[in-house]
Amino acid sequence: MNRAICTYCSGLKRDDDGLLPAFERYRSRRIRTLALRAAWEQRPFLILSGEYGLITPDTLIPWYDHLLVEAEIEGMVEHVMGQIVAERLDAVEYHTAPLTADPLVKPYFDLISSACARAGVELDVQLLPPGLI
Repeated sequence: MNRAICTYCSGLKRDDDGLLPAFERYRSRRIRTLALRAAWEQRPFLILSGEYGLITPDTLIPWYDHLLVEAEIEGMVEHVMGQIVAERLDAVEYHTAPLTADPLVKPYFDLISSACARAGVELDVQLLPPGLI
């Protein structure tokens, strides 16, 4: 079974010019912790970006400032669904802050849940502990 660990991107980013791997661009303890867990478990790790959809830690990205909003979800669902299919995933273990604790993560949750449903892939939602939100 190909079961990826996934979480949303981070608002805190390195502002270096040029391209950096996503793992270096995003300044997030949550992303680092989950990436290390995925590596330890030899599972794919994906970051859900409001700009690029699903990306790997090695994906080269420029600095950007974009927060996914509800109105953009439908336009991104097909793209993210295609990425799920291309990765040949059977399931996505999605790590998120509780939607009531941080309403800014709701569009990301809505996007991944819609994309997984359309791809026919299981979505396993895991709530983050307070220290990783």
